[in-house]
Amino acid sequence: MPDTEELHRFEIDAGWSGDAMGSGSALLPSGDAIAFAGATVLGGSGGKANPEELLLTALAACFLNTWSIFLKKLALGYAEPTLRASGELGKDPAGGYRMQKIVLHVRVPASLLAGRRAEIEKTLSLAEKYCIVSRALRAAMPVSVEIEEV
Repeated sequence: MPDTEELHRFEIDAGWSGDAMGSGSALLPSGDAIAFAGATVLGGSGGKANPEELLLTALAACFLNTWSIFLKKLALGYAEPTLRASGELGKDPAGGYRMQKIVLHVRVPASLLAGRRAEIEKTLSLAEKYCIVSRALRAAMPVSVEIEEV
């Protein structure tokens, strides 16, 4: 089914080689590949991005993209925003593990924060509201945003 104005489709091809100590890769439509493996702390082979890091990366990419849209709309002059994403993985009572919470530590220059804090907070609130990955993850766990002055 082709894209419409209201419906957009995304897909990747992915494969895995080996058991839990194996690794895999995802092939993007651009031809770029993302290599992944299980986290060593969870019994995986490591050495590549693990699913937990990829989850944080997906959230960071979506949030930064959405935040930059609102930074531009409000003419805040912050063209290269950055953040650090941290997640806590814990035992799931139903078995295995689950991500229990994620915090986005957004970095904002002190000079911008001093003069336009309310506007920065507004852009962050809008980014939280409209980032599709953030919305999906908030249904499963707490996702919060904290400002770090740089």
